[in-house]
Amino acid sequence: MELYYKNADVIVTNDYYDSELLVISFSPLVDEKHSPNQDSGFGRNFFQSRKISCIYVIPTWNHWYQYEYVKDAIDLIRLFCKKFKKVVVYGVSMGGYAALKYSNYLECSDVISISPQAAVTGEKAEFDKRFSQFWEKIEFKSDAWLSEANQPMNTTVIYDRHHDLDNRHAEIVSSNIRHAKMVSLTFSGHEVFAVLNEAGILSDFIFSLINSNSDHAQLLNLYRKNRYKSGVTWMYAAQNSALRGRLTSAGRLYRKSVEVIEWRKKEGLTIDQAKARMTLMEYVAYCFKNNHYKDFINIYQKFSANKIIKVDLSLKYLECGLKLNDKTVFLAAFKAYKESGKEIVGTAKQLIGKAITANLITEADVS
Repeated sequence: MELYYKNADVIVTNDYYDSELLVISFSPLVDEKHSPNQDSGFGRNFFQSRKISCIYVIPTWNHWYQYEYVKDAIDLIRLFCKKFKKVVVYGVSMGGYAALKYSNYLECSDVISISPQAAVTGEKAEFDKRFSQFWEKIEFKSDAWLSEANQPMNTTVIYDRHHDLDNRHAEIVSSNIRHAKMVSLTFSGHEVFAVLNEAGILSDFIFSLINSNSDHAQLLNLYRKNRYKSGVTWMYAAQNSALRGRLTSAGRLYRKSVEVIEWRKKEGLTIDQAKARMTLMEYVAYCFKNNHYKDFINIYQKFSANKIIKVDLSLKYLECGLKLNDKTVFLAAFKAYKESGKEIVGTAKQLIGKAITANLITEADVS
């Protein structure tokens, strides 16, 4: 069986193996600068490797799967679902929202929603500004699913209760689907999916949930034993310590988060570039906030050559020299910046101007 549908707002495609089990995979946030295609289905490699029949719902822009934009596709999927004995909906973040929104309508038996939003409009959504630039573009918005009855009994929401925004969404979900199994993976933040992947347990985790044979306590234990492999978890642990005023502990945990990135590179393990940059820059922000400039210089020396991950620390290096009021450091940063071929404009020009005004350097030094 082959399913293919496309309009200006959504693409639907599928892989078929048998009529026992069907997973409906809703994609998370998409890069609107690049046009998705039928091969962009979320989790496709995993479902193909396990020979699991799957429908991939791929938005062409970030409309949070509001019904007016996907109604024809959803109605088509609903008809397709009737051919299968078991139907599972699955998604992360924006896709997690869609999984919750359409699980009842699609008459599925199981829901796996990871780091979802529960609401995108009205009072219940006002606390979350992370995606406002996308939500403002959506002409038709409704969270009517929150008032629906008879949500699937096997509804699992995976999130981090220490992540304030995701926790608030999770509370909305649990108050409306009281039988939902709320599984909190501590120190995974909004990056639950990426952390499970770096921990090397994503496939086992998802496969267990899809087959409804999961022992949630066992899954939590599996997570706790393997989360050390992800720099993101150490970063969130550091943030938690910093919020509690435990700055020494926070510094140690931030250093560990970066060491894990180095370890993954050394061991030849995959590195999520975006998450690694986020982790590194959180440590950089901590260093500057707490005047740990020597720690930053150590980071710069390790990561400036892009041998570990692609990241640009050149402006922060200039700023470090200025903060230290150290001419040697500033001129070393200026030399590195110039050798990189970047133009001295914007922030770089402002930092150099401030260094001259502060008599740290002279115009002749940077001519």
